[in-house]
Amino acid sequence: MKIRVEHGDFDENEIVLRCKELDDEALEVLALLRERSAKLTGYQDGEAHIINPAALLYAEAVDGKTFLYTADTVLETHQSLAALENAHAHAGLIRIGKSQLVSLYHVAKLKSLPNSRIEITLKNGEKLIVSRHYTGALKERLGMQEQEET
Repeated sequence: MKIRVEHGDFDENEIVLRCKELDDEALEVLALLRERSAKLTGYQDGEAHIINPAALLYAEAVDGKTFLYTADTVLETHQSLAALENAHAHAGLIRIGKSQLVSLYHVAKLKSLPNSRIEITLKNGEKLIVSRHYTGALKERLGMQEQEET
């Protein structure tokens, strides 16, 4: 596949995919582009706010409602945690509890806790707890290998 980038005084960015046929490689590129251009819609005070999934620190379900937390605001969304997790895994979203997702791109450090739980400290200083049921998936996603004890 040949890639060409043109810089210039254009009104907006445009991506053109030229291909003889829509083969697997072209379909993968299209899927990646669609995922990366996806947006989240959240609501606050009767107004809809459009945010980039990369701005999402974490999401939480409370009393049947789902909330999106960014560095400077909390928005309610109509999407479930499962839908958010499936649609925005490319943005680093991973489940850390029955009612929480976190963006791995905003994790600053991890600390082991009793009962196989993990404390996550986000880059903004906020702390979240990974339940023991989800620690394995988190470690796998981060490429952390369990050290064998001798």
